[in-house]
Amino acid sequence: MVQLKIYLNGKIVPINDTKISVLDRGFLYGDGVFESLRTYHHQPFLLEEHLKRLLAGARFLKIRAPSSLSQLKTAVFKTLAANKYKEYYIKVILTRGETRGHGLDPSNVSGKPNLIILVEELKEYPKTLYVRGWKAIISNIRRTEVPTSRIKSLCYIDNILAKAEAKKQGADEAFMLDEKGHVVEGTVSNIFVVKLGTIYTPPIDEPILSGITRKLVIKIAKQSALELAEKIIEPKDLYNCDECFVTMSGAGIIPVTKIWNKKIGNGKCGPITQKLMLLYQTETRK
Repeated sequence: MVQLKIYLNGKIVPINDTKISVLDRGFLYGDGVFESLRTYHHQPFLLEEHLKRLLAGARFLKIRAPSSLSQLKTAVFKTLAANKYKEYYIKVILTRGETRGHGLDPSNVSGKPNLIILVEELKEYPKTLYVRGWKAIISNIRRTEVPTSRIKSLCYIDNILAKAEAKKQGADEAFMLDEKGHVVEGTVSNIFVVKLGTIYTPPIDEPILSGITRKLVIKIAKQSALELAEKIIEPKDLYNCDECFVTMSGAGIIPVTKIWNKKIGNGKCGPITQKLMLLYQTETRK
């Protein structure tokens, strides 16, 4: 069996030979950022956008990235070339590096940040999912307004707890509310609802991650003359909408056809969601 190879600080290394210190601040404190994306037709989709967001998150945390944007892109392609899959799931991780001792002080580091690029074989979602859709719940976990609300940090505990809550309820996704009770985002997704022909999604001044796929879907919706507005979404808007869908890098657009046990629309993927899915597929072929 061919051993998976990853990128670690400038070198392609067999995954079983990879070593990161237990004193790495990413491990100790979640002190770092990451990006997840996938390939279509062997090409990383929206790679530059993801890497720019990674670098922006690093600047926000005042982590000096060891590589430029162009060097990061080269590193991703080197990692893909070292492995032999039809399509890839890609995860790029940047941590502040190894701590010199106990304490939160971010200057208390030994050496440079750690840059890791992981890949694995992409397993496509079943095609039936895009017809029957996902079931979602509204989580008890709140998305609080904190400095890291809008970056993809390594600290994902709230999302993990909400995802576990969804699984316990037999659901695929959990939607989180902010402290004001507004619907803001899923554990791995951005949220859209459709009402009377207009698409709505929470604005980015809410505590949400500005999703790369979210941005593309907004762009193609507007280019196709579909009505779209960014506005605050209340739980009642979920229950009363005509359609609901979520966006994420791995799956693109997934319809949400049930909130708890209440059907959305007729319980199947709606016409506007279908149109956006086709437009999105066109983008992935470019």
